[in-house]
Order: sequence, then structure tokens, then C-alpha cells
Amino acid sequence: MIMESQRLLVTLAPPEAKRLIGRGVSKLPQVRHALSEGTVVIAPGTTNAYVYEEITGERIDRGRFAIGIVTRRGTCVAKASARMPEIVLSRGLKTGQRIKDVLDALGPQDVFIKGANAVDPWGNAGVYLGSPTGGTMGMSIGTLLARGVQVVVPVSLEKLVPFQISEIIPEMGNRRFAAAMQMPVGMMQVPGKVVTEMEAARILFGCRCIPVGGGGVNGAEGGRCYVLEGDAGSLGEAWEYLRSIKGEPPVQVEEESCYECKMSCSLNITPLSY
Repeated sequence: MIMESQRLLVTLAPPEAKRLIGRGVSKLPQVRHALSEGTVVIAPGTTNAYVYEEITGERIDRGRFAIGIVTRRGTCVAKASARMPEIVLSRGLKTGQRIKDVLDALGPQDVFIKGANAVDPWGNAGVYLGSPTGGTMGMSIGTLLARGVQVVVPVSLEKLVPFQISEIIPEMGNRRFAAAMQMPVGMMQVPGKVVTEMEAARILFGCRCIPVGGGGVNGAEGGRCYVLEGDAGSLGEAWEYLRSIKGEPPVQVEEESCYECKMSCSLNITPLSY
């Protein structure tokens, strides 16, 4: 237990950061209220798999709770036949419904949770759009905004970009590229409450969390180092929790076969002569 120091230096690999963020989202007041009195929709995503587990207490095959993914080969999609659909909770109970079944009924007391592919230093998040019609967000964002549904966006600082999301969006588009490593994508900004490791540490422990470096080797690739600042009690709680999630295993996602995939991918783009 940390009793004297007012600062901690911690390192979180991506799976550990996702666990922290998932726990933080589960403790948000608007999420707790919606679990008690309304509806919570959790869209598929690798970070949202941890949100799913923290909210429900159920352990799942996290690799199946994903659609769009980024692999060594490039931007891709998870195998369709292996995917888990989104989860819809009404007053905390799983309903078995899909987004399209409940979208029209959602209102300000409800929460829609959607991950992101990028977050900028100003707290704006962006999500890739591989589907020609915009996928989950293309289908739902207008209705969510029109009805005042509370959108929560869990996203790790692993995905921090140095430009404003609004500047990146015009550079993207799944029909703008002469070639792409796997699936060409567009991007849209996801309006809502962004929850990174910084916000999760504040929610859970009342600590200030400052990112101070990134990258690593031996499993820390994509990881970040953080300084946590707070009183001794808060730091002691944070230290014990963060030590408990060290060694969180990486998420393994089965990629869709290029021969079965229905997305417009690099195979269908005339490549440049590089």
C-alpha cells in the first residue's frame, strides 16, 4: 500500500488500459442511472468488450465482440460468423434485442456506448467507417442526437492522434484512396462523453492521471506510461487496482476471410505501381 508518496508512475499495456477504461465506464453516474431506470446499448468493439464485462459481471470471448479491427495487415473486419452482436440492457437485464429494435424508443435517460479509433488532445473522438453506409454509427447517430440520448465513447490514449478529428475527417473516405492496406475507411466524429485512461482514473480513484510516454517492447507495444497524482488514500486504492490488472491477456480476433468478405477491400482497388 502506498502511504507517503503523492505520485505514482505506472505502465499499462493496451489490454490493461482497456480493462481500466471498462471499469471507469461502468461507474459513470449516467450509466448507473440507465442501468437502473433506462436502457444501455453497448455496441461491439474491443474496448467495449471490457465495458460489457464490467457492467454485466459476465466474462465473454472478447475477440468475438468486435466488427471493425486493425491488424498487422491493415484495417479489416472480424469474421462475421464468429461475431457477438451488440448488447441491449433494459433496467440492467439483457433483452436479446438489437440496436434497430430499440433505437426509436431511446431518450435522454438512456446510454449508447460506442468505441473509437482515434482521440485527439482536445477530447474529440473519431470512428472508422468501412461500410459504404456508415455501419453502426451511420445507422444510429442522427436518431441518437435528435433524441438526446447520452453517448459514451470509451477510447484508449493508445489511439491518440496529433491533429483535431475535424481536420482528419476530410482526408478520409472509403472511396478516396488509390490503394489501401486491406479495407479503405472513412471517419466520423463521435459526439459524446469520451472516457480515456485519464477520465477512468478520475472516476474510479479521484486521481489526476497524466500520460508521460508511450510505446514499448515485450508485450508493451502500444502501451503508455502515466503519472497518477492524488492523496495517499486515493493513490493506494489506484495502486492496488492497477497491480491487479497487470498481465491482462491481449484480445485475439479472428479476421474475416478475404474470399468471404463482403466489404470493398484492397483486392478491389486498382493499386498504384509502388
